[in-house]
Amino acid sequence: MHATPSKAQSNMVKPNMTKLTNKILKALTPLCLLAFFLVDFTSQLHANVMGSLTAKTISDFHQCDKDFEYDVYFLGKKVGYLHRQIKWDNSKPTATKATVASYGEVTFLWLDSTYQQQSAMHYSPQYQHFLTPRFSQKLTGIKSREMVAEISDNGLSSRVTLDTKVSQYQQKNEEENNKENHALYDLDTLGAQIRLNLLQGNTRFNLSRQASKKVERYQFEVAEQEVIIHEKWGELTAIKVVEVGEHENIVLWFSSKHDHQLIKAELDMIFSPVVWLSHFSKQCDT
Repeated sequence: MHATPSKAQSNMVKPNMTKLTNKILKALTPLCLLAFFLVDFTSQLHANVMGSLTAKTISDFHQCDKDFEYDVYFLGKKVGYLHRQIKWDNSKPTATKATVASYGEVTFLWLDSTYQQQSAMHYSPQYQHFLTPRFSQKLTGIKSREMVAEISDNGLSSRVTLDTKVSQYQQKNEEENNKENHALYDLDTLGAQIRLNLLQGNTRFNLSRQASKKVERYQFEVAEQEVIIHEKWGELTAIKVVEVGEHENIVLWFSSKHDHQLIKAELDMIFSPVVWLSHFSKQCDT
């Protein structure tokens, strides 16, 4: 015979569950955001190191409209998804501009969260890296917010409107020989710049992202090749990439059989959510 919990015991359960939920959501947030921006990460480790990249060279690597679908799992159960679409501007012979639209949703216990972002990005032949002039973002749920960022001065200055509060950020460029590492990116442009670094043969690189209330800094390293088992595509040899800076729990895998896209992401910690690529398609002009 089971004893009925007392009122005091019942009152203790809810705070404990809320504490656990907040901890899990804290883990879900950075991982889901990484999935939101890293889906266009290419890992051609054996590519020739490129010198001065021409607009034609950039266009060759940034063509075709692409659609992605990612599923988010926690404790073996699907708790969310992300849909993302990239459209390159083909109005000119060389496509160096793109618009990106993302939408995602995560449901855990009694909490629902949604994510929307619209962004524009372009490649600068002068500075040899990507820039984003403006992006907007909307989150609902436990981290509800609306954000609009305008980035100028070749990526070194930003004006962020978070709900109704306006803030200014100035990125210091201390490494004159590596200026591209200091441009402020949104989630989507950050992914494009990571891809470009790998195409240049870089296996270690630092990048910065304009977050809602601060600048986030990342240090990525290419680790090794690893065989993973995908529910839909079976056994895949993937490239493993780790973040070794302040976000050192982040681990990412990329598949050359799927256009070198992010195929899996997780946090190197107990009770980590896992993100898996579930659908990928692209449409190219003939």
